[in-house]
Amino acid sequence: MSLIIIDQGNRIQTPVKALFKSRSVDASAASKGSSSLPGSEENFKRTEDRLIRIDSESSRRPPSSAGSPQAAYEQTQTAGKPKASRPTLRAQQIMTFPVQTILVTASLRQAWLQLEEYRIAHLVIIDENEKPLGLISRPEIQEHGTDSTVTLAAVYEKQMVAATPDTELSQIASTFVNYPIAALPVIDDRDELVGIISRTDLVRLLINDAQVESWA
Repeated sequence: MSLIIIDQGNRIQTPVKALFKSRSVDASAASKGSSSLPGSEENFKRTEDRLIRIDSESSRRPPSSAGSPQAAYEQTQTAGKPKASRPTLRAQQIMTFPVQTILVTASLRQAWLQLEEYRIAHLVIIDENEKPLGLISRPEIQEHGTDSTVTLAAVYEKQMVAATPDTELSQIASTFVNYPIAALPVIDDRDELVGIISRTDLVRLLINDAQVESWA
């Protein structure tokens, strides 16, 4: 299943590319004011390099000994046998849960204190019925003031990109690379918040040597 767009708590059919300009289309046109956002060019580039500029397994292997008797024997043993397919990684396999949430009526100061308390980078904004509405990050709060009494309702983006539990990791990684998005809430078929995925989660997979060379 692909990504979804949440607009003030409701799913809409607008594609992700309609909300953002792809970096490949206009990478040099990012505004200076966006440097404080979670998807800023500087932070984005740093993460992109770690995500996609990795050596393939083949480049780390010693020189091939294809002409050796041992290699010839191994080829005869595997000839005609189908290659084992790798399982497709999905959002539900790497998402972080439970997710820290905050009411849309809370102040920026309250949101900042919660981020500090749990040492996290994002909070999912919800309404009184616990319906996910949007996302707020550290840089966004810092932009408006960590001691501000302004409510989140006045500053949060009304449209939010989210994943479903079955969204493939290849699509999530591609979204992080192509759009100024630093985290994706994971929302199930009942529109309930079940997890969150950030660029940090993908970097963690790389550190743990997960099989991610075929994501994008």
